[in-house]
Amino acid sequence: MRAARTFAYALVILPAAELAVFIAVALFIGAPATFILLILVSLSGVAVLRHLGQGAVRRLRNEPNGSKVRVGGEIGAAVGAILLIIPGFITGLLGAALIFRRPRQGLLALFRRCFLQRRRPDPGVIDLAPHEWQRLPKAKLTHRESGAAP
Repeated sequence: MRAARTFAYALVILPAAELAVFIAVALFIGAPATFILLILVSLSGVAVLRHLGQGAVRRLRNEPNGSKVRVGGEIGAAVGAILLIIPGFITGLLGAALIFRRPRQGLLALFRRCFLQRRRPDPGVIDLAPHEWQRLPKAKLTHRESGAAP
């Protein structure tokens, strides 16, 4: 539930943040240059996606049964290319980071920390190693401890 809520907040905040960054860049370099820069970022995403697709087709032609085809980091790079295509500087920066291996690994670790819940052990449970297990002698329970009706 926490991951869904965080993702929903991000979807609401992202357009406002993109607009704020767009205005800041436009004030810094001018509106026409900002639009040209956005178009260039989107075209670079199209070029990366096209390159990835051509490489996949080439590998499929060389290995017709598909047994040795690996996609590994190409999925992350494809997601990065799609983020580059989406107009905006924040998504463009994230997309550029996802194209390269080292930033992609760092972003993946950050994503895991932010969105995946860690199960914390119940404080009432003591986790023992298997060599520490032992059977306890059967104890006589009173009516109150056994939960039986009086």
